[in-house]
Amino acid sequence: MPSVLIVDDLISIHEMLEAVIQPTGFITAFATDGEKALARYKAEKFDLVLADIDMKPMDGITLLKQLKLYDPNTVAIIMTAYASTESAVQALKFGAFDYLQKPFRVDELIATLRRGIEFKQFQDARGPTSGLPSAVLRNDEIETRLIGISPQIKKLILQVKKLMTVRTPVLLVGENGTGKMDVAEILHSASGAPEENFVRIDCSLSSEANFREGLIGVNGAGGTWIAQAKGGTLFLQHPHCLDLATQKELVGVLRNTAQGFRLVCSTTEDLERLVDEGKFHDELFYRVASLPVHLTPLRERPEDIPLLLKHYSAHATNALFESI
Repeated sequence: MPSVLIVDDLISIHEMLEAVIQPTGFITAFATDGEKALARYKAEKFDLVLADIDMKPMDGITLLKQLKLYDPNTVAIIMTAYASTESAVQALKFGAFDYLQKPFRVDELIATLRRGIEFKQFQDARGPTSGLPSAVLRNDEIETRLIGISPQIKKLILQVKKLMTVRTPVLLVGENGTGKMDVAEILHSASGAPEENFVRIDCSLSSEANFREGLIGVNGAGGTWIAQAKGGTLFLQHPHCLDLATQKELVGVLRNTAQGFRLVCSTTEDLERLVDEGKFHDELFYRVASLPVHLTPLRERPEDIPLLLKHYSAHATNALFESI
């Protein structure tokens, strides 16, 4: 049975959660503060951590950071009072799987725990290095798509290699033509998923009707694009083009379905600035931007131009001979 470590400084909360969680098939354990929870997690390694955000001496956010340092694959769910929702959303920035507002409904609690277990199983099935199947994508193949000798390209290649080993959402930031599509396709290829499970949605082009049918679905349960991406990659381009109401609906879809695919987003905008200006939903930002990757335009790395010219000249020559 899956195990969950409940962290709250109120014993009454422990008793209440035990009464509603155990009958649904979970093994429960308890800690009354963050320090004890961290020690117990290291000793016993639970499937899930369900932690209150407001504790002393170590609060839920600090505990989350420490858990992620110890085990980047920790699946943690933060509990928060309604008045501190903003802090809970911030927890997403530090890798929380989800959050629950107190007082929460029992069905909401159980549904969130089950999504967490599904995500945990998804991670375990992939394994710590399963994102690097040599038959699918070797390191030298990365360097044939991300071409250059500049410090910026070398840094990008290192980032991509690290990203291939995790399933955390990735945000690709850069001007048009900087290679965001290449990076998204590399990450998908590294997963070993079939090409048809790479679903690319340009939010600046899709009509509202298509977007709602394909992504939001009926009652926000996810549409056909979500189903197609399962086991693969959902690549959302220009999510800043969505209106705020649709962004909020998208948050709900991602809460319910994001464990089933790798989420990659790309943008030409500074989303954090748009959040500050009230033009981009803050929770959506933290759900898509936990791992930002900045891509540099060619004009800022002129040393890469000769290699790119050589690469594309060779490619054009090969294509010419193949057509003869």
